[in-house]
Amino acid sequence: MSSLKPRVAKWDNAKAILIFLVVFGHAITSVLNDSEVIRSVFLWITAFHMPMFMLLTGLFSKSFVKAEKFNYTKIASYILLYFFMKLLIYLTLGLVRSFGHFRWTSEGGTPWYIFVTAVFMSVTYLLKNFNPQKVLVLTFALSLAVGYISEIGDGFMLSRIFVYYPYFFLGYMLDREKLLAFLNKIWVKILSAVIIIAFTAVIFLFCKDLFSLRYAMTGNNPYSEFGKDWAPFGVLIRTFCYILSTTISFAFLSIIPTGKIPVLTKTGSKTLNVYALHRPALYAFQYTVMTLMLRSIPENWALPALFLVSLVLTFVLSLKPFDYVLYPCTRCDKWLNPITKWLKK
Repeated sequence: MSSLKPRVAKWDNAKAILIFLVVFGHAITSVLNDSEVIRSVFLWITAFHMPMFMLLTGLFSKSFVKAEKFNYTKIASYILLYFFMKLLIYLTLGLVRSFGHFRWTSEGGTPWYIFVTAVFMSVTYLLKNFNPQKVLVLTFALSLAVGYISEIGDGFMLSRIFVYYPYFFLGYMLDREKLLAFLNKIWVKILSAVIIIAFTAVIFLFCKDLFSLRYAMTGNNPYSEFGKDWAPFGVLIRTFCYILSTTISFAFLSIIPTGKIPVLTKTGSKTLNVYALHRPALYAFQYTVMTLMLRSIPENWALPALFLVSLVLTFVLSLKPFDYVLYPCTRCDKWLNPITKWLKK
């Protein structure tokens, strides 16, 4: 009998919706200044989607962290995937726009998540024998402190490493079964719905005043870049963002359906494929047909059109054939282990 635990549909449903929000958020960046509604949607997504992804990544990292031996192959697969994504984006932009400077160790685009995940898993493996509550407090304090150091930014993704690690480590600390039982309580679901409705109302009503706070939510900006109105309160704003993002993440997870949903649940099991490939696809679309598409439709239809494009792209990239595009990275053990064995002989 297999010792593998069956997949829980709720987690896959959550990941499917989250990865769609990632794609949709990136799709609307090219028209971000066109309307207040688009900016509101962008701010709504930015406020919680990557913190929640990090939370879930940490939640499902236990088998790696608690293993007796460090899984070098797993980390190697993430590093290879990081460079594969960078190269694919570089080539796509070069073909549809122009070739820029290829940055090996600095990344402000989508590949950062893959690199940072490899770092988080490795660091957590080293910290697994320490008191987890104290580690969480220490990493939270460090994340607040680095905001004062303007030199810490996209280089080696240091800013995002410090800022997002508390989310990852919190997810690692949580017990999946206990969390699931708590999130499925009726009173928690009702409270979560109220929280999300209130959060959405505030974002859409006060987006004009709050939009500059997006720099506080990306994880790669020091306090000095929050804007002249917000910069003096950087540490308080970052603390508030932690509380807000964590609260919305748990509220979001609570209202996610628990049963299997055709297409949605399956898509949630393929989020890595979608994340790795959606940015080049969006760039190709943006610099070829998107401008013509948006010119040929009424302005109010831009957001629904990009919503539909993002929905289709998320579904298509989750299909089985795209597994093989990433296969040399995600299954590098197939060719890396024989090389390792040969070197050891």
